[in-house]
Formats: sequence, structure tokens, C-alpha cells
Amino acid sequence: MIKCNNVQEQAHDLSGLIFERWREVFNAGEFVLGDEVPRFETWMSQRCAGAYAISMNSGTDALLLALKALGVGPGHHVITCSNTFVATVGAIVAVGAQPILADVGDDELINVDTIAPLLTTRTRAVIPVHLRGRPVDIDSIVALCNAHGVAVIEDCAQAIGTTINGRQVGTSSDASAFSLHPLKTLGGLGDGGVLVTTNPKIAEYARSARNHGLQVRDESVVFGMNSRLDSLQAAALNVKVEHLDHWLRRRKEIADFYNEALGETATGADLGKQRTGSSYYHYVVKSKKRDQLQRHLAEHDIQATIHYPIPVHRQRAWLNSQPATALPTTERLAQEILTIPCHQHLSDGDVEKIAWTVRQFDSR
Repeated sequence: MIKCNNVQEQAHDLSGLIFERWREVFNAGEFVLGDEVPRFETWMSQRCAGAYAISMNSGTDALLLALKALGVGPGHHVITCSNTFVATVGAIVAVGAQPILADVGDDELINVDTIAPLLTTRTRAVIPVHLRGRPVDIDSIVALCNAHGVAVIEDCAQAIGTTINGRQVGTSSDASAFSLHPLKTLGGLGDGGVLVTTNPKIAEYARSARNHGLQVRDESVVFGMNSRLDSLQAAALNVKVEHLDHWLRRRKEIADFYNEALGETATGADLGKQRTGSSYYHYVVKSKKRDQLQRHLAEHDIQATIHYPIPVHRQRAWLNSQPATALPTTERLAQEILTIPCHQHLSDGDVEKIAWTVRQFDSR
């Protein structure tokens, strides 16, 4: 089976280097906030044009602490999209704010046209999602929000390597959140995340709050939480970062091939329409016969998955606690989208087979 992810292969390829780095951590005995953690944060800061980078337990916690740092809480509205992993909305609910869901365009991304009608005096923040590694038009969103005194937090969970004008996304807003989940292009061997910001006050709060607000071992300055990236995860990531650019280049090569091979088919090329700066965390096509296409690919030993089959506003968690919401474009796309494999462990033969199999389905 040609798989949609390469978690096992990636871990196996680098296991020797990772075990060697872990042995150094074992010998030092620095398992919490040891030297590997600031080393990774320095790399992430450099990747993000010198912005502050505070590692933590997950991308979800990065969103949560960004919201808290900006004073978002009960009585406030936060606008985001519904075609995202549930954690984006869950972080808003966790701070006691009201999530307000915007519809998306045909490229699956929210934009100023879908956000603007939802802005009110209660809106405190907007969380645009760089879904699938596609860059949203962040500058126009920030300009709109600045005009209304609204903060912007970029959800970059899927966007390591995503750029705008050659610059890593995540530094155009008040703060951003990256995920280091094993499924991500740059993923650890467990959970992890990073909060990125150019605001020193947000950085100071996040760095303290992720560690129970401890200023020194026995003195807490704010009530925080335990959201530290452990040293073993940081060590593994410090090995992987040396390979990231190669992985990103391979994903783009595959996406370029798909765009050319599938561009004239009924299924069509990636919904991002070759959006400049995409890191192709997912390569997604759409079909009115999506379920049949998925089965056809499976019959040819090709895994294709759906990200995400049930938008957040159709999940039981939302229906049991939030007001009914209609998002027609989001709902239509959820019935048509299909993720096909696009990662660095695919051979040229694999990629050709996938494209051929999609074309074969379209010609039936």
C-alpha cells in the first residue's frame, strides 16, 4: 500500500542519529528544559526571521497560551474556520471565549470577505489557518483586523516551510502556533508545538506560563500550566531539522508533477491552485464522486484520506454546546475533498502510479 504518511519510514531513516543524540541527553540527565530545547528554539527563531520561539507540549497549547497572552477570555468572540482540526476551535473554547466560524473560499481558506461580516465589538481575535501548508492572504487579514483593534493568531500547525515572499509564515501577526506532531512534515516522536511571536510581552508570558509561571524553582509569578517540550523530543527534532529543506523540496516536486498530470482532469489539480509558497503538507483534489475515487485508489493499493470529513460545526462537540451554523462552501468541500499521498518517501514510480490511477478513474 502506498501510504498518505511516512511516519515510520522517517523515524527509521534517522533512528541511528536520534539514538546517538538521545544518549547524550541520557548522560547529561537533562530531561526537562535541557540544552536540546533552547537549541531547537534557536533554530525555530532563525527560521522565523528572528522572532521569539517558545517550544511547548503541543500546537494546541501554543494556541491556548497565545489567546491567554492576548487577554482573550469569557465574553469575547474569536473568528476562525470550521474545516480545520478540532484543536483550533477547542483552544478558543478552553479560554472561555465564543468561537465564530467563517466560511471559506474554493481554496479552503478564510479571507477578508468571509471574516469582515462577522466582526463585532465583541471580536477579540481572528485565527486564520494555513491549511495544508497553503498560505492564507495574511497581510490583508492583519490590515482588516488592525483597523478594528482585533488581534490575529496564525494557526501554522501544518505550515512549517510555508512562505510568503520567501519568508516563513507565522510572523506577520501577534502570534502563531506550530505543531510538532509526528504526522507533521517536521514532527517529533510524540507531541510538541511552538509559539512564535515578535511581541516580547507575549513571549515573556508564554515562556513563563508553559512552566507553571515559575521564575525560579520555588517562585511562581503567574498561574500557568505544564506545557514544556521535553529534551528527548527536542533532541530528535534537532536531528530532523537538518533534513527539512530536502523534504520540502521533494514534496514540491511531487506536487508540481501532480499539478501537471492532473490539471486537466475532472478531479483537477490541488485546490491551492499552485499557490506560491505552499509547503504541501497535504495534496488535496476534489471530486463529485469522492468516495468512489477513494475506493478505486484503494483497489490499486493507494491510500487516500479525507482531511476533514466532518467540519467542526458538524461535530457533536459543537452541536452539543454551540449555536447552529451554516457554512455552505465548507460543507460542499467536505463532501468532495480527498488527500492523495505527497511526501518524501514516495518514489517517482509511486507518484506516476498515483497520477495514472486518478486519470484512469476520470476516464471511466
